[in-house]
Amino acid sequence: MELRIGLKREQEVPFGPSPEEYNYRCSLCQFEIGVNEAIIDAEIGSAKFNGYYYDGFMPVLHCLACHQATMKYSKD
Repeated sequence: MELRIGLKREQEVPFGPSPEEYNYRCSLCQFEIGVNEAIIDAEIGSAKFNGYYYDGFMPVLHCLACHQATMKYSKD
């Protein structure tokens, strides 16, 4: 039984648009990567739970190249 009889290709996306990515760069080794907004949201939730959240907070992440907590959000 085919359930998608009346759907067009663009209507098949059940979860909405793809997530936004934020540009993060390591201050030690200059490794740069786009980080999914779900990871940022989880880190912000953790900061709120632990009490160190403030307006404009962007979490510092661990670098995949040098394994230090030095990945910071870069606006460019």
